[in-house]
Amino acid sequence: MTEEQIRAACLQEPETGAGLLFDAYYNYVYAIVYRRLSGIGSREDVEECVSDVFLDVLRMLPQVRCGALQAYIGTAARHKAANTARSIMAHRRHTVSLDDEQMPEPTASEDVAVQTEAAEQSRRLLAAIESLGEPDASILIQKFYYDRNAVEIGKILGMNPITVRSRCARALKKLRTMLPDIR
Repeated sequence: MTEEQIRAACLQEPETGAGLLFDAYYNYVYAIVYRRLSGIGSREDVEECVSDVFLDVLRMLPQVRCGALQAYIGTAARHKAANTARSIMAHRRHTVSLDDEQMPEPTASEDVAVQTEAAEQSRRLLAAIESLGEPDASILIQKFYYDRNAVEIGKILGMNPITVRSRCARALKKLRTMLPDIR
């Protein structure tokens, strides 16, 4: 089915047109979203993002130039997937598990002052990492918290591994200047 036929169907019979649009471009949108969210989100996150892409496209269809529908859909899918990835990563950063198994019991012999100092340094380090902004913060968290290499991080963030390495090196250099007393 051609783009003109899908566009006409969407404008004349929105439900039928939406089905035709979905059938024609589902695999394309799913591939874009899956590539961006693999390793970050669940299958449900991918499917929800794909649905959101189609809702956005249907809402904006009258403003999309004739002959540019596939390009618009691809761009919308990339942007929506990037926003979803950022949202998932931000949610993970601010989520703390309350499982008893993960919370160690303090022992009487632990030095509270040392623990307090370490917690303060960790808090400052995390705040400094977050202040670097995206994608630098995500790169550092993926590398040092999840122990992923540049190739894996590149796949997750949709970046070239060489770019990931250089951004990581620059971000570490910035952190050293921001926090000279933490090593």
